[in-house]
Amino acid sequence: MEWTVFGWAGIELEIPATWELSGLSGDQKTGYLRLDDAEMPRLELKWAHTRRKKPDLHATLDEYFKLIRKTYKKGTELSFRRNVNFIKEEEFFKGRTVLGFSWKGSIRANGLIFHTGKRITIVQVMGRLKENWRPIVLRVFESITDRGDAPLTLWSAYGLKLGVPKEYKLERQKLLSGYLLFAFAAKPVHFQKAVKFAKLASSRLGKNGSVENRGEVTSPLPSDKGRLSVERYGPAEVMLNDYKDTPNPLEAWFRAKYAKAIRGYGFEVTSDTDSADERLTLIGEQTRLYDGVPFSPVLALDKLSKRTALAFHLWRCSHSNRIYVIQSIGSTDARSTVQKVAKSIECH
Repeated sequence: MEWTVFGWAGIELEIPATWELSGLSGDQKTGYLRLDDAEMPRLELKWAHTRRKKPDLHATLDEYFKLIRKTYKKGTELSFRRNVNFIKEEEFFKGRTVLGFSWKGSIRANGLIFHTGKRITIVQVMGRLKENWRPIVLRVFESITDRGDAPLTLWSAYGLKLGVPKEYKLERQKLLSGYLLFAFAAKPVHFQKAVKFAKLASSRLGKNGSVENRGEVTSPLPSDKGRLSVERYGPAEVMLNDYKDTPNPLEAWFRAKYAKAIRGYGFEVTSDTDSADERLTLIGEQTRLYDGVPFSPVLALDKLSKRTALAFHLWRCSHSNRIYVIQSIGSTDARSTVQKVAKSIECH
C-alpha cells in the first residue's frame, strides 16, 4: 500500500494514497474535513481552538458521541468505548493529553481526541465491520502531529502539497477537477506611529531645494495586508492551445489570464532555462501617477510608504501536464515568499 503525508491547518498525518479530500468546512481555527476512498468515508478530522489549559476531553467526547447517534435511526444498535489505549510509545504523549475511543454501528471506527497548545483535535478512522484495518489505524494515529508553530504550514488536496509561511492564514479555496486554488492572507501590519504625510504633501520647495513645512496635519499610513495564492490548472495543453503559435505560449497565456491582476504594476520577466519544466518569474511593484517626475515633495512620502510589491512564479509541469501559478502581493518581500512556496511543491 502506498502512503502519503496529508496536511491541513497545521495538522499532519500519514494516510493511504487512495484517500482523498471529500468534505470540508470551517476555517483554520475551527473546522472539519473528511477523506474517502473509492468505497466509503475513511477518516474524519475535527479541530477547534480552546482557551482552557486543561479542557475536559471526556465532555468533548460525550458531545461527539451525541452527534454520531443523531446520524443513525432510532433503534439502531450502537456500542461505544472510551479510554481505549491505541498508542504504546510514551513519546507520543509528550506535550499533549490524549483520549482514545471506538464505536460500532453499521461500520467500525477508532479515534483519538487530543489537546496540545491551544487546540483540541479529533481524528477518527473508519472501516467495514469485518475489515482488518487495525494496522492502518495505528499508522495513521502514530503519525499525527500538530505543527501549528512550524515555519511552513502544509496544505494538501488532490495530489497538490504546498508549504506556506505560518503567518499566512487560509481565507478560501476552490477544489475542482481541473482547477485548484488556495488563497491566503497575512496579518495586517499596523503602524505604531502616525506619519506626517499630509504635512509633506502640503510642503513647498524652499531655497536650495529644501522642503519647507506649511502645515502640521498628521495621519497614519494605511495598514498593509499581504496576500498569497497558489493555483493549479490542467490540462496544460488545453490551457495553452490558443497561444501555441506565439513565441512563448506560457507567458502569452499568463498575460491574457492575469491582465487585470498585473494592471498598474511595472515588472520584469525572467525565464528559467536550466529547469526541466518551463518556468517564469515576474517581479514588480505598483506604479504611481507621479512616476517620472524629476523632483517632487511627494517623493518624500514615497520613501516612507512602501510601494506594493507583486511577484509571480509559474511553470508548466511537463510530466503532470499542469500549470502552477504562485502569486504574492504586499509590501513585504514578495519574491522570497513565492520562491519558498514554489520550492515546497513537487508537481509530479
